[in-house]
Amino acid sequence: MRNRNYIYKKLENLEATISNLRRIVNTQEPIESYKINVNKALGLVEEIKDAIESQPLSPSEINVIK
Repeated sequence: MRNRNYIYKKLENLEATISNLRRIVNTQEPIESYKINVNKALGLVEEIKDAIESQPLSPSEINVIK
């Protein structure tokens, strides 16, 4: 995988966002804070998917679209 560091950094950002969501729920912050962070997490998931899809497939991989 060519962009392993980029993808790993995005996964770390996603992990931090999910941890922040847990904190928001535990401290009962306003729903707007929760919505903002959910949208951020969904955006990170899309970025990760795009980064993975842009990687060339190795000969041992099967390209299966789900």
